Amino acid sequence: MIDLHTHLLPNIDDGASSLKEALEMTESLYAQGIRKAACTPHFDPTKSSLQEFVMKRTFAMDCMNASKVALLSGSETVLDDYLFHYPNLSELCIEHTRYLLLELPFGIKWDKYVYEKTKQLLTYYEVIPIIAHIERYESVIKSVKCIQKLIELGCVIQLNTSSIIDRKSRHQALQYIKHGYIDVLGSDCHNMTRRPPVIVDALDIIIQSLGTKYCEEFKHNAECIVNGICLREKISYII
Repeated sequence: MIDLHTHLLPNIDDGASSLKEALEMTESLYAQGIRKAACTPHFDPTKSSLQEFVMKRTFAMDCMNASKVALLSGSETVLDDYLFHYPNLSELCIEHTRYLLLELPFGIKWDKYVYEKTKQLLTYYEVIPIIAHIERYESVIKSVKCIQKLIELGCVIQLNTSSIIDRKSRHQALQYIKHGYIDVLGSDCHNMTRRPPVIVDALDIIIQSLGTKYCEEFKHNAECIVNGICLREKISYII
């Protein structure tokens, strides 16, 4: 199994606060059978340059030689007009692939701008957005049609494992899975206390509630992503 959404790199965003904690997070993932993890620290193009972000991420990853799991470079990139000032976004994508973990706007109703800019990532930059923590957006909570629109564009949809574990959000998360809206899972881990890396407990709940096929599909899809294999037939020309 691969964790496609983590904030375990030390001292780069609101994730791991020290190298010690970062390595503890990799040990926890390893104990759960996770052998690869995408390092996806936050990148907000309105707050720092791409060059500055890559430099900090490289330094943080170089400190992680003792990691229990193989680490892949990546980002959790905020969708913003400033992003389109760069000629190339490959350094933000999950290592050696065209997959970009993308964070969409919170707290507002998504309008044409969100979908048009997301589509522009596909058509202009030829990257494939993985929509981060789909269950957290107000627009999605109000209408699953938002997920359908993103899927139609060619996006990959990621769900946080914590939303499956939390009893308050579990029913809705399982419904998203049951109806085929979710392609991959991620822990979105930030630390070892409030937001630890927990994958196995979520998989167990899915198996007990819906059966094994979904977990097998999530594992397969994650492998495809880190190997640069396209999940959406309509955008197979990109890879």
